[in-house]
Amino acid sequence: MPLFLLVKPSKKKPGTAKKGLHDYMHKYRKRTQSCYPVEAPQEFDQPGKELDPDAQVWKTYVQEADQVDEELVDGWNKSMDVILIFAALFSAISTAFVIESYKNLKQDPADTSSQALLTISQTLMFLANGSQPATVPSASDEQPTVFKASAKAICVNVLWFLSLSLSVAVSLISMLAKEWCLEFMSGRTGPPGAQARRRQQRWDGLVQWRMKEVIMVLPSLIHLSLLLFAIGLCLFLWDVHYGVAIPVMVVTTIAAGVYSACTVVPFFYNFCPYGTVLSRILKDFTLPRAKANQGSPPQDEVTARALHWMIVTCETPRSVNTALQSLAAAKEGLPPDELEKINAWGMIKRQLNSTDETEQPELSHTIGVLYRRAIETYSIIRRNLDVPLHGRSDETRRLNQLVLGVQSTISSLIHEVSSNPRPLDQGTSRVLERCTCIGQHYLYLGVYDLFFVPQEYREVDPANLVGEITNLLEQYLRGEVEMDSDLYCALSSGLAFAMCCNVAWGITDQSGYVLRLLRGYSAGRKYTSDPLMQKITRNLLLGTSWLCISHDYSNSKPLTSPSHAPMEMALETLWNGLMNTIYSESLVPNNLDVTYLAHGVLHLLANPYDYRLTSDDSGALTGILESVLWVHTSHVKIQHNHHARYILDISRSLAAVTHVNEFSPQFLAAIDILRDYSPWDDGYILLTPEIYMFLVKHLCLNDPPDNHTAYRTLEYSPFFTCSLRIAHELSAHDIVTHLSSAMDRSNTKKRMFATAQLWLLFNMSLREPDRTSVAISTLEKELLKYPELKSLGRQKEVAEELETELALLLDQYNVISYGGVYSFCYRVLGVMLQQRCAPLHDLAHDFLQRVPSRLRGTSAVVSLEAKWIELYPEVALKSSLGESADDGQT
Repeated sequence: MPLFLLVKPSKKKPGTAKKGLHDYMHKYRKRTQSCYPVEAPQEFDQPGKELDPDAQVWKTYVQEADQVDEELVDGWNKSMDVILIFAALFSAISTAFVIESYKNLKQDPADTSSQALLTISQTLMFLANGSQPATVPSASDEQPTVFKASAKAICVNVLWFLSLSLSVAVSLISMLAKEWCLEFMSGRTGPPGAQARRRQQRWDGLVQWRMKEVIMVLPSLIHLSLLLFAIGLCLFLWDVHYGVAIPVMVVTTIAAGVYSACTVVPFFYNFCPYGTVLSRILKDFTLPRAKANQGSPPQDEVTARALHWMIVTCETPRSVNTALQSLAAAKEGLPPDELEKINAWGMIKRQLNSTDETEQPELSHTIGVLYRRAIETYSIIRRNLDVPLHGRSDETRRLNQLVLGVQSTISSLIHEVSSNPRPLDQGTSRVLERCTCIGQHYLYLGVYDLFFVPQEYREVDPANLVGEITNLLEQYLRGEVEMDSDLYCALSSGLAFAMCCNVAWGITDQSGYVLRLLRGYSAGRKYTSDPLMQKITRNLLLGTSWLCISHDYSNSKPLTSPSHAPMEMALETLWNGLMNTIYSESLVPNNLDVTYLAHGVLHLLANPYDYRLTSDDSGALTGILESVLWVHTSHVKIQHNHHARYILDISRSLAAVTHVNEFSPQFLAAIDILRDYSPWDDGYILLTPEIYMFLVKHLCLNDPPDNHTAYRTLEYSPFFTCSLRIAHELSAHDIVTHLSSAMDRSNTKKRMFATAQLWLLFNMSLREPDRTSVAISTLEKELLKYPELKSLGRQKEVAEELETELALLLDQYNVISYGGVYSFCYRVLGVMLQQRCAPLHDLAHDFLQRVPSRLRGTSAVVSLEAKWIELYPEVALKSSLGESADDGQT
């Protein structure tokens, strides 16, 4: 890695040119700056050369491997140096004790000499006296007594000799281990590809033969030696016994066996990490020298494990990205299993989503191309495994990639759960096993009949799998079973994927599963921690992705695959959402259209009657959207076409409901969220007559705080000119009667609203040029229900009275907060004053400054049909009965 010296330019010192560089640097040595390592710009391989011997991935592999191995081996060497030093000191100390203790294992020579001297003394005494002893000792009596060591002495010597032998054996094995480390770090020359393969094979041998564990056990042997020495020291005062050599011989035999094995095994396994000097010498004489491999490394298990190791082990993001980008050149022979376990292709998708091509366009474009190619290769390397035909045509290639990508991500989640030491019950394990085959089941059914689908994929049965997963998740959400976040994410992901596949094959009635989970979420929400709740809400949102297929609101579809476009969009949304959920990132990347992510929840909210949503259900759905989407951005926008379709759905649902009051909270929640998700920055929302009259009637019949949402919606809605559809809605809901009743109430806000709304209706009639149309006749008939209007000739007078009344109410009521009914009424006042060419007073001006410009004054009065065509040209405005607005007008 190159080093660049980063220093600030300084003024030249006078006279510096007359002295040598050494003197100059010594004089101004305090100015020296620190050096910081700076990575060179990233280099890229030619297309198709990303796995060649000199490819960037292998250079990166060698660089990363050297750093990791040097750190690992350096730690081993330091540990073994400490072991050797300690073993030497400990052996010297224990030897001193052993020298003293082993004497207790044999007879003391001083005792033998004393006995001999006693016998000689007695004999000389008899000779001197000239007498014979009374009894002459027999030959057997003259033999010395056999010496027998005490049990204490034997025990002490056994422990101490064993301790000394262990320390010596550890010293021997430590020296061998240092040789193994040296062998592991040797031979790191040649092309990067060959180095990477050679190093990977040695690493595989190191892992398979558990060299780390062997080195780790050495300190334990020293500890055992210390323990034995301490026990022996405690028993030092006990008697001695022979036979100490037996355990010492056992230890020596074991050490010799280990040494012999380390000498022989390398002859049977080339990459065995064990070895001795003798084995290396014998191999040089008996085995031919390996030739350097100059060709392209094969894309086999070694290559897959090498890439797996890079992705898992490397801490440098650039190294991980290089490994992921190299998969752009993957071929059919590369085994995908190792890479699937770590969700390699999901990580590629994540990096592709985070690539911003507006910054450094050329570099970002190159990176983006690599990641797209890498995603495309996934279906290629799996082609011979389980998808022999599907995906080879251009029409289904992208769908195939998305299906396999989502399945890979879900499988990696399940693999992580399965690797958890916490056991799973048999039923849950079986469900997870079936979840790993959802994508393959879907793809096989696209080519073969069910009879020809392999048994393992046929058993997936997505239609029943959805119900089984829902049962498990519902228990977690309600707190009936202890929540495991990883297991919950795996099951939720499988559920969302299975429902998308079910819809693709015609199973569209799945809303019941979503509502069960939603109600379970509402029931157990107060018992769940915030971090876990964030995961739950994200997964619930992704669980509605199937509605992108069953209720596709997009008018533009790719010409190449029109039948697969909704499925592709649903899987694209699901995959992006899964990746960002796994890595706890924003669920809305910069390049992801939020429309499709929010479509499922918005569709449910817009159709409360069809799905029988309760007010709690609507509140939970709204909370999910707010917690997942609004936390990351100040304003969420959805596509115009979808926004229009949601508005029409609400209108249709309002017409279908017999008792609207039972669903009022649900409709208000849906209308309010559509205002929040308006495609325009100013929150503008164009309501249909059905929705507008529903809000007006709701405000007349209900008291705060239920009115806040309705006021806020009307605040951002335009005023309408006369049309037959509006007149029909006025008549159907008897709006004028309800407004008249509201004016007689003591509630000042309600009186202001009723006054302003009645003035709008009278102004609608007075401004209509065609006095012979059916629309104006119906409108005037409804206006006659206002008690103050005795005849149609008094419309202008009544309008002036309402104008005066509204101005008085606004003057009398001291407004402190903006928004709601006040903004609505001041907007109406603005229309009045502009039509009279009168100026606005200060308070009205302050209010209207906070209102979007197109909602101020007479510009806020629009023709519904004309404005709809302007805003939503691709969506026909239909009435609640289904005919277009133009047809109804005719």
